[in-house]
Amino acid sequence: MSAGFGTEVSFRLGPGTLAEARRIAQALAEAAAGCRRHVLFADARAGEYGCLAEWDAREDAEGFAARPATVAQLAALAERTGKEPRVRLYAMEESKLPS
Repeated sequence: MSAGFGTEVSFRLGPGTLAEARRIAQALAEAAAGCRRHVLFADARAGEYGCLAEWDAREDAEGFAARPATVAQLAALAERTGKEPRVRLYAMEESKLPS
């Protein structure tokens, strides 16, 4: 089982906003330099999205939201949506599936 940490940013833009969500996800991915992987989760029909940055070290996962580039993206999201995006930290475990 491998382990790591994840920082999730979730936000709602409304229906018909997948292209905008992809631009936001790209900006957050650029702000997450050094992460293991960055993924966009999309429910395009509902206009609800989330980005997950995977990290090896807890300190990196915790520090992501305080990076100047991340702070700028979170502020832009808050201005766009009228509410703060949710930022959460997770301990992550990956299990191997049986063959």
